[in-house]
Amino acid sequence: MTKNNVACSFCGRKKVDTQLLIAGLDAHICDKCIEQAHGIVVEEVLKPEESELSDSVLLHKPKEIKDFLNQYVIGQYAAKRVLSVAV
Repeated sequence: MTKNNVACSFCGRKKVDTQLLIAGLDAHICDKCIEQAHGIVVEEVLKPEESELSDSVLLHKPKEIKDFLNQYVIGQYAAKRVLSVAV
């Protein structure tokens, strides 16, 4: 391809139809494909962590945590209350 006929290797848009066309060793990518790729990366990278975390962690209410601590810790009422709410 000549310099004037350069096109995006992903979508095929010509250089004149894009705002930005980045050249690699053997390919080119336009600004719109970069935005789309970024959206995919954000979606794929962030969602699995969120769903993995929510599936593996069972959250208890502060009252339940304080009741559990009351079985093992004598006194320290303020500390148990603060810890229950913080968790």
